[in-house]
Amino acid sequence: MIDPRVTDLAELIVNYSTRVKSKERVLIVLYGTAGIPLLKELYKLCIKKGAYVSYDIAVDGLGQHFYANAKDHQLTDLPKHALAKAKVTDVMIQIVADSNKMSMAKVDQKKMLQSRKARKKLSDYYHDKRWTLLRYPTNADAQDAGMSLDDWEDFVFNSCLVDWKKVRKEQEVLEKILKKTKEIRLVADETDLLVKVKGQKYCHCCGEFNLPDGEIFTSPIRTGVDGVIKYNTPTMYMGKEFNWIKLWFEKGKVVKAESDKNQKDLINILDTDKGSRYLGEFAFGTNPFIQQPVKSILFDEKIGGSNHMALGKCYDKAPNGNDSAIHWDLILRHEYANGKVYLDGKLVQEKGLWTHKDLKKFNPKKKK
Repeated sequence: MIDPRVTDLAELIVNYSTRVKSKERVLIVLYGTAGIPLLKELYKLCIKKGAYVSYDIAVDGLGQHFYANAKDHQLTDLPKHALAKAKVTDVMIQIVADSNKMSMAKVDQKKMLQSRKARKKLSDYYHDKRWTLLRYPTNADAQDAGMSLDDWEDFVFNSCLVDWKKVRKEQEVLEKILKKTKEIRLVADETDLLVKVKGQKYCHCCGEFNLPDGEIFTSPIRTGVDGVIKYNTPTMYMGKEFNWIKLWFEKGKVVKAESDKNQKDLINILDTDKGSRYLGEFAFGTNPFIQQPVKSILFDEKIGGSNHMALGKCYDKAPNGNDSAIHWDLILRHEYANGKVYLDGKLVQEKGLWTHKDLKKFNPKKKK
């Protein structure tokens, strides 16, 4: 029997996150076969809605084979059939369920970046649509999180199956405060970063584009970031693993970078294009139920009391003019770095706990 939570998740995605309507064209993309139960439930619901539904399944290991053998003309190709599909798609749902997150670890980073730049137009088309991205619980993710599969499934479903309409109302309080803010300062271990945000737009995230969710983001003024920051949350990006990354900014641009490992790959990513050394996003994680990193950006960036910043492309809903083939979220957990957050010089958060009286609702929930 199918886990009823899978059905509940499918209903949330179709009816709330993407709001699928009759005669719309829906594309479901599944990375790894473990997520087939969710794909089936999504497919059934979309068909019942009267939508036109297609799906793509990426089998584990094919990407590794491609990058090991592809010639330059294949790496730089923008498939016409894929572009045509993107143009007519109204809704895209992406399910990540890969069985080996390190399958691309030995892939030539420059080849991956070359292909990503060539397909940037395809990504831009889809990001203009209604879309939702989520990770389906797998043994691989459970192992990374240090949990049994049963515990990991509970963690994933509990963090996704939330009353997101209620969350939206709660986030409006923080959004109102941030809209009045001219600059944000982060002070923590090996960190002193000033981020100028005067006049920038803010978006609160409540289960529409990501599941799980729980963040409020903007984009800094493109040249308004100065100082140093040490991101202390383990991350994987394009098949490469980093335990910490330290960046120095001058007038918005990364001028120096260090990491505990894969230093060469870090520099290659930073040199992807003209926008990859600038920030396209600055955000506050607000999910009080997600407190531990699990080596998945989709979850870790939502950790309550954290900040994350994305190198590269900004979102159109909160623009700062930065464009890039990459969008890489890096996370600072203040709880483990003696962190302090100042809004226009006023202390509002310390060691991951909000001190502002109107924002204490975002602090971790006490276990009963």
